[in-house]
Amino acid sequence: MSHKLLSPKFIQPVVDKYTALTYNHLEERASRYNGLNVPLRDFIVPLMFQASGHAFFGQHCPVDDLLKPFRLFDDSFHLILAGVPKMFLKAPVTALENLATIVEEKYLVKSNAMDDASDIVKEYDRMIKEAGFVSNPSLQTVPLRVLTGRRVEKHRRC
Repeated sequence: MSHKLLSPKFIQPVVDKYTALTYNHLEERASRYNGLNVPLRDFIVPLMFQASGHAFFGQHCPVDDLLKPFRLFDDSFHLILAGVPKMFLKAPVTALENLATIVEEKYLVKSNAMDDASDIVKEYDRMIKEAGFVSNPSLQTVPLRVLTGRRVEKHRRC
């Protein structure tokens, strides 16, 4: 079933939403800087992160809170993939755990969190529940839980 998520039926709406959000965020951020010189990474990465977060997870996704831990994790992702022992990667591993905590405490606890999420996220949510990764099927989920290896039982719903 997951291969169907890569079909144009699921991908095109996300691309369209991402494009529109990127344009809107670009206009808004450009007016904020008003002619200032800013490193391209500092300008583009937050903009793209916000647009993609909202395109996939919807407007309820707390992208502003997620950016800092994401960047800390992302900057060391190559080391994690290379198999560097976790004891040498305390900061990025902690950042990944913080990402999961923020998503759980600021996104998943909202009953309408996934109302405007992409069909891809909704389908993954359904598959995760069906696979038994979640002890309480009424709790919203995201693939981040699987990445962190954290069990839902440890977290209570507010």
